[in-house]
Amino acid sequence: MKPRFVGALAGIILLGAIVYFLGDLVANNASFFNRPGAWKRMSVYLSLHSAWTSPDYPLPEVSPRKYMGEPSRVREDILGGIAHFPAWRIESDSGPSENKPETLLVRVPGNFWRASERLALTLISDKYGVTVRARSDSDSHHADFGANRNTILRLFHAIDNQIAIHPPA
Repeated sequence: MKPRFVGALAGIILLGAIVYFLGDLVANNASFFNRPGAWKRMSVYLSLHSAWTSPDYPLPEVSPRKYMGEPSRVREDILGGIAHFPAWRIESDSGPSENKPETLLVRVPGNFWRASERLALTLISDKYGVTVRARSDSDSHHADFGANRNTILRLFHAIDNQIAIHPPA
């Protein structure tokens, strides 16, 4: 009788772990069929606890975004995109500067599926608009199953929606 109970208990634990893992991937919009393929994506999701917008990041959808328009209006739209997420808090804001890029540090709280994150945004203004670079780091320092990637993409989507409401002149 005991071996049966141990086997059933092990099966329940294994099933729970699989459901949690799959739920985490679904919650983070893991898209396995896009470039660079399912195996590369799985290795990224299972090994990284950060995402960043630069050419050396392995997933192509996470790249710097260029928002066209007058830089002060674009900055307002970026802040509006951050405000779209009521739990997100801006911890520091260097403010606009003509000499150096502006930096924003945003605190993204955790929930059941993910640890809290620090989202660092670098806003590089020129006469045509603002280029946004982002880096999101999980506080847990464990694999995040794509949560940081998803945070950056959700922010870019919110900024896109904000700009659609207030299009550049």
